Amino acid sequence: MTIDTTSIDISNMPDLVRIAEEVKATHKPRILKRDRETVAMLVPVERAENKSRSQAHYKAFLAAAGSLKELLDAEQLKKEIYESRRITTRPLIRL
Repeated sequence: MTIDTTSIDISNMPDLVRIAEEVKATHKPRILKRDRETVAMLVPVERAENKSRSQAHYKAFLAAAGSLKELLDAEQLKKEIYESRRITTRPLIRL
C-alpha cells in the first residue's frame, strides 16, 4: 500500500514539532481538531509502514493456504501425531 503524500516542513512550527516528537516517542497517533471538528490525524511513520507490511504478509499467507494439501496425507499425519503422543521417553513420576 503506497500513500501519495506531500511533505510539509514544520521546522518553524514549534507547537507542531512538539506534538510530532511526542507521537514519534510514544508511537501513539494523535487526532488534530479545530473547535470540535476533526481535521487530521498524526500517525507515527513506523506504524503506517508496519500496517502496509502486515497487509502484504497477510495476503501472502492467504495465497499459501492449502499449498501443502497435495504433498501431505492428513489422515496419516494424524495417526503419526497420536502415535507419538502414546510413546514417552520421560521418566515416571512417583509421588
